[in-house]
Amino acid sequence: LAWNPNLDSREIAEEWTRLTFGPDPKVVGTIVDMLLKSWSIYENYTGTNGVGTLTDIIHVHYGPGIESSENNGWGQWHRADEKGIGMDRTVATGTGFIGQYSPAVARVYESLETCPDELLLFMHHVPYNHVLQSGKTLIQHIYDAHYDGARDADRLARNWQTLKGRVDEARYQQVLDDLNYQAGHAQVWRDAISNWFLRKSGIADDKKRVGNYPNRVEAEALELDGYEAKDVTPWETASGGQAAALTATVSSKNSGRGAISHKFAGKPGWYDVEVAYFDENDGISKFKLYVGDQLIDEWTADDTLPHDLPSGHTSTRHKTPSVALRPDDVIRLEGTADRGEQASIDYLEIIPAGA
Repeated sequence: LAWNPNLDSREIAEEWTRLTFGPDPKVVGTIVDMLLKSWSIYENYTGTNGVGTLTDIIHVHYGPGIESSENNGWGQWHRADEKGIGMDRTVATGTGFIGQYSPAVARVYESLETCPDELLLFMHHVPYNHVLQSGKTLIQHIYDAHYDGARDADRLARNWQTLKGRVDEARYQQVLDDLNYQAGHAQVWRDAISNWFLRKSGIADDKKRVGNYPNRVEAEALELDGYEAKDVTPWETASGGQAAALTATVSSKNSGRGAISHKFAGKPGWYDVEVAYFDENDGISKFKLYVGDQLIDEWTADDTLPHDLPSGHTSTRHKTPSVALRPDDVIRLEGTADRGEQASIDYLEIIPAGA
């Protein structure tokens, strides 16, 4: 850009991809497409319509924390209440910020009729049922965007998988791990923000997705052995506002071990089992997943996520390869705590394979 400020994003992405991964047309085309979509994907599952940050700005600016961006001593971002959302920066009724633009631009932003949808909540405070230029109500757009963003984050990982064998194995696996993590964290954002707005506005999702998770079983509601239900703060960063955490530390009589158990009641078939849990940075918990007496999977919670409590910062997911399940099969997830980390579990999601 220093030599040629007229380069566009695609040209830059193509040049970087060829220099980094080589000239294979399949590799270049796939990666460039991923790069060019990534900004809008991230914006969709975090904060849309110019609302600004919905992250936890009081702590590490990483996971969702919607209310932290209001009344915190550093300012206000969105002024959301039960009636509407957005910062009024108009000259007529707000902070006057829009008046700093040139007159022609200011006229566009000052008017609700001409302000672009993607900047609306940065410029105006509007009710949730405000109809956007797209024809959707604002609240339905918020729901749709967050579900679209999470879906598309998952597609990024699937697109990358088409490059197996075309990229060296070490980099292929490292990027795949990161994309799989992002896909899981995008669901954390999706659920946190959608459920917060559902509770705040009282307006249901037209597509009946928000608050309805037919394949999900809450860990705190299952049979608990050594675990107990614990509230998570802020509430929206855990499914149902709670998690199951080990009640004992590694120095106690049960050596910080416990389990949650679920009796499967679905149709016989092959299922993917996804575990949402909290990987804090004050220990390295371990998990083992059984169906009946058979060990199906095991993993270590050893990521370096930026918090030492169960929260949106530390929420992550582990996907187990497809397993055969029959009615009355008992799925048992065993956890082992380590130091301050209590092997906390949010929920299990049992999804028909290939769905």
